[in-house]
Amino acid sequence: MQTKLKYCGNHSLQDVGIVSSSKADYIGFVFAESKRKVSTESVSNWLKHVKHKRGKKIVALFVNATIMEIEEIILSVPIDIIQCHGSETPDHVRQLHRRVEKPIWKVIHHKENAWNEMKDYAPFVEAFIIDSKVKGQWGGTGVTFDWSHIPKYIEQGKILAKPVFIAGGINPSNIEQLLKYQPEGIDISSGIEVNGLKDKAMINQIEERIKQNDRKISR
Repeated sequence: MQTKLKYCGNHSLQDVGIVSSSKADYIGFVFAESKRKVSTESVSNWLKHVKHKRGKKIVALFVNATIMEIEEIILSVPIDIIQCHGSETPDHVRQLHRRVEKPIWKVIHHKENAWNEMKDYAPFVEAFIIDSKVKGQWGGTGVTFDWSHIPKYIEQGKILAKPVFIAGGINPSNIEQLLKYQPEGIDISSGIEVNGLKDKAMINQIEERIKQNDRKISR
């Protein structure tokens, strides 16, 4: 098993350069109100400067955006995956799925029995991200949810044949605890930052722990 890895919230050329040279499978950009919000012009320029993404896919994060807003952005930036990170309804995601020829990921914000919501989105998405919910914010908070619930999400993902990524407050000091649950993917933003910028040393620590864990599982 190889744990998939997404580094989200890149908001500078330096971030993109560091993440492009990492072992991450996905590079995430936030196109929603956030301290990490980016413009289409900036992302296009950064990706031109950093030509060697090494097969990494670009994920665009939206929060309750209209389909038209999403369509405009994917015309300007080479987006591979659309991430719906707000309170988008299954019907909204269904309509988005019909309009855009891009894979869609849906974030489920953890609360009691939230794993039951996954089946309503499953026909229209390719993966789920489970994140914590902090009042007034949609992500990138550095706050974890109660990880004892992770097996429920993973079990539901297997029933629906959809990979499940875990997000929210993951960093080098707690990733080993998370890896015990064997999630298919991990999504990290603030947990690899120093003074708001992606940090190579923290990324190396994350990747070394994932590598050791994957090696252990595959024995």
